[in-house]
Amino acid sequence: MLRHNLLVIYRNFKRFKSTFFINLIGLSTGLASALLIYLWVADEFSVDGFHEKDDQLFQVMMKTENPAFGIQVTKQTPGPLAHALSEEMPEVEFSISMIASWSQGIISNNDKKLQASESYVSKDFFDVFSYKLIEGNKDIALMEKTNVLISDELAEKLFSTTKNLIGKSLEWNKESFNGTYFISGVFEKPPFNSTSQFDLLFSSELYFEKDQILKQWTSGGAHTYLILKKGTNVALFNEKIRDFLQKKESDKYWSIFITPYSDNYLYDKYENGAQAGGRIEYVRLFSIIGLAILIIACINFMNLSTAKASGSIKEIGIKKAVGANRMALIFRYLRISTMI
Repeated sequence: MLRHNLLVIYRNFKRFKSTFFINLIGLSTGLASALLIYLWVADEFSVDGFHEKDDQLFQVMMKTENPAFGIQVTKQTPGPLAHALSEEMPEVEFSISMIASWSQGIISNNDKKLQASESYVSKDFFDVFSYKLIEGNKDIALMEKTNVLISDELAEKLFSTTKNLIGKSLEWNKESFNGTYFISGVFEKPPFNSTSQFDLLFSSELYFEKDQILKQWTSGGAHTYLILKKGTNVALFNEKIRDFLQKKESDKYWSIFITPYSDNYLYDKYENGAQAGGRIEYVRLFSIIGLAILIIACINFMNLSTAKASGSIKEIGIKKAVGANRMALIFRYLRISTMI
């Protein structure tokens, strides 16, 4: 019986080649397209969501009202804000400033010179974000202005190792930050699903020293991140800090509020001061497209399989007449359902 069924499969394959390949290509293409879209959507939702304290991690946003441009929302906040929130708001567990650079500098070790990107961060950086520190003490690594932390990827290129680098010197060449810095730690390169990418970490105090304007409440060059204590009511906290900047700089009407850090990648669009979508719109659109492709592929497969199965009624009747058992008929139906 097995030999007979295999022979029938082969004959049907030769007889219905077009149906077989239409089903095969249609269903496999639909499944592959839906799978690729699913992987992309899953990747989009994973961005910035890997930090251990993700549910407590927030970014401070600043809302400005300008008669010429209307209400605008920006991530740029005054330099002193992080320290002030940490000192004056008991709900804040950690608060840091981060100044990211938009251009690269040159880092060198003897005759090796490489381009690298840097960020300037507060000393509690590793208490807020879960970037892995391979070497060094997170509590003191950013205490000194002459300290620098480097990524493991950069360490491999400069020293061919990530071990025993604490205290070694590097030359940094970039505008007013030129000078010799000493390695105080090695961190694991931020993963691909992190919006913050950097090769070097310097102390934010170094940046404040070089750029005195950033120390003023009228400045807007720093990003401020918070870890709120567990159980904090975010809505009430937003009400509490809304006019925080106005108390510091009464000449301007600026208000602040916090949003979950991991939401900022997908929900980054604001209109008239209110959240109005962002990349999440593309994620939803592609999710609908992927689902539609999968449904169409399945319907096409079922229609062709049903049409083909209806032409096999006579064959099944003959099999029953000559004494085919239950298992043989089940095998036949399974063969039909799998396009063979």
